[in-house]
Amino acid sequence: MSSDRLEPLAELFTKLKFRRQIIGGLSEADVWKKLEEVQTEYRRLYDLQAAGYEAKLKEREVRIHQLEEELSLAGRSRKEL
Repeated sequence: MSSDRLEPLAELFTKLKFRRQIIGGLSEADVWKKLEEVQTEYRRLYDLQAAGYEAKLKEREVRIHQLEEELSLAGRSRKEL
């Protein structure tokens, strides 16, 4: 993932605050809740990136098909090149 796509995750980390308890330091339930929020944001960003890659692969396949048709119309096959 590029750094600009990770910006929302970095911002989430900078704003992350945990509830404190009088005894024992941090609230375990709060820590788990915050970790779930981080995981959810990371998954969202990962899915966005995966969708972008899929779109690029689809564009590539379409372009290859177009070029193969152009070669076919010109009377050449891909193997001849």
